[in-house]
Amino acid sequence: MKNLKRKISAIVLSIAFVSMQSAFAVIETGLGGGSNINNVTGGYAGIDGAGTGNVDLNFNGNAHVNWDTLNVNKGESLNFNAVNGANNLTILNTVNHGMSTISGQISANSGIGQLIISNPNGVLFDGCQFTTAGDLMVTTQDMSGMNVNDLSNAKFTQIYDNNGNLIGIDIKNGATFTIGGEYSVLAPSVNIANSTIKADSVRLVTANGQDYLALGAKVPTDKPVVRMEAVDIDGDVYIQAGPGKVHTVSGGNIKGNLTVNSEDRVALNYNDNGKKLVVTGDTNVTANGEYLFLRNAEIGGNLAMTNGGGFLDVGDLTVTGGAILKTTDLSQGSYRHFVHVIGDTVIGGDLIIDSLNNIHIGGYDYDAIKLADGSLTVGGAIDAYADYGTIAVTIDTTADTIKLTSNQLNIITDGKALMTANDYQFKANGYIGGLGTTANSTSDAQVRYVMEEYKLLNNPQSHTYANIAGGTVSNIETNANAYIDSKGNMNLTGANANNIYIGSDKDITILGDGVHANNITVAGKTDNLTVETGANSRDYTLKYTNIRDAKEITIDKSTEITYDMANGKNGWNIRDPRPENTTYLVVRGNEPNPNPDPDPTPIPDGNENAKVLRSYENQSVNMAQVYTPVAYAADLDDDQIDRGVRKNVDGSVTVVRAFPMVN
Repeated sequence: MKNLKRKISAIVLSIAFVSMQSAFAVIETGLGGGSNINNVTGGYAGIDGAGTGNVDLNFNGNAHVNWDTLNVNKGESLNFNAVNGANNLTILNTVNHGMSTISGQISANSGIGQLIISNPNGVLFDGCQFTTAGDLMVTTQDMSGMNVNDLSNAKFTQIYDNNGNLIGIDIKNGATFTIGGEYSVLAPSVNIANSTIKADSVRLVTANGQDYLALGAKVPTDKPVVRMEAVDIDGDVYIQAGPGKVHTVSGGNIKGNLTVNSEDRVALNYNDNGKKLVVTGDTNVTANGEYLFLRNAEIGGNLAMTNGGGFLDVGDLTVTGGAILKTTDLSQGSYRHFVHVIGDTVIGGDLIIDSLNNIHIGGYDYDAIKLADGSLTVGGAIDAYADYGTIAVTIDTTADTIKLTSNQLNIITDGKALMTANDYQFKANGYIGGLGTTANSTSDAQVRYVMEEYKLLNNPQSHTYANIAGGTVSNIETNANAYIDSKGNMNLTGANANNIYIGSDKDITILGDGVHANNITVAGKTDNLTVETGANSRDYTLKYTNIRDAKEITIDKSTEITYDMANGKNGWNIRDPRPENTTYLVVRGNEPNPNPDPDPTPIPDGNENAKVLRSYENQSVNMAQVYTPVAYAADLDDDQIDRGVRKNVDGSVTVVRAFPMVN
């Protein structure tokens, strides 16, 4: 492919050279009912098998074969042979009248470096077999008008036939091409269906806008200019399309890289009919139309997709490498540039999404008019950036890092989707959190409404939490409110927000000096809340519920959090029993000495009662058998009558019932 421009330049120069050589009279080949050669210029060495249906055209130099019509019927063959040691020859075939239909066999031996078939009326390859040792070009372009410096600016002498249909190259019904070099197809439209191509590379080039302007033709809007159905291509594929749709349907296999550059819409395997599109190499697609789709596909390398004219939609993908999905404002009209990542999609590397407007990680069922189930699994990081839109996550999403940024609007979920990562970063101008169900609207409908109407939220009336599985939240940044709930341990290490509401099924740690907010409220059933403020003072008011007494605690910005506020056994509250939906505070940094000095041994007071008590000091007592404190009612001192108060060995006192006095 990379050598195509150089080779085409050489072709045209060779044609100019051979045109100065001798011409031949009309040659009847006997192929396809009147496929006769008007003349040949250049190194023509003769014909074998004329009239037999098995024709050999022999060449000892570059040549231009001018056909009146060219057809090869089923059971017939046309062979281009380099003879007498000639090699790397260029053989150009131009056709004057009618579309060429090739249903039989065409071949070119190893001495033919470039074989070209040019028919401005179109070419149909219907179940044929085509084999060349070198390059093959099939085109509807008038070769005399070719721009040898850039095939992307190729000009066609006509775009439509007399019936208003695009003139094109059709390959169908099990046609097979085995091309030793590059295979290039240049036409206003290219259609390949249920056929097999093997080549170093396959280049499909359709008409560009200049052709339509020059010819006064209407740009096609509804019909595909490139259509591939259930293709099997062994080699790299490059598609360059002008106005009109590029479609692949019913799956297919491309054993190489796929590159698409289109001035219009592209839909890759949108109508898959249950069949997967498999590309073993990289896939790179650039479009500028209302939509760009890629569905039910397996990409063996990296994926890069950019649309400058509308929305971008991918779903049910498996990508071995990384993926980049981008929309730009190249030609935005009435269509919002919107990125969908739907279905069940697996990306092996990083996923980068850069959208001019909304980003939706989640599916939509158009028949049921509701959000659809699915999942997104990314082996590396997710970095999603929406410039003028909202980011919505409505399917379970897994990655090493999840970074979501909405420059102008919100980051929302349906309140059900779960994000799983080691690190989370959320930045928005508006609300961060989940949308709940109201009396008049479901969470699904609210998600759709916020995205379709481009609404900036602060603290929606029906809100819930954005759910994470656990890990580190290294950034929450918003001018509005943020709601994050964790199913596992959560570390909050970075924030710059108004009000932050966090909860966890397990532990929460607010760590370091990077957390800034007006208020942080801990809600839900968090087990342990740990605050480590570091060297600098805290600039947020902290609110939580204490597990010991279910009281709501507010620690304002000016109050220093100390270890004593833990208010529990050794600084840790006892977890069970505890009220529902409560949490409590634990502060590290001032833990007690793990090996404290033992309590001093009390000095007996000489009282007989004390001696009795000391005899029980080292004996175990079954507390289940103790109903009232054990008390010895002997006189507590020798001089006074017992008043029912006993001084214990450890220095405490116990109120007891005295023995009755003995007379």
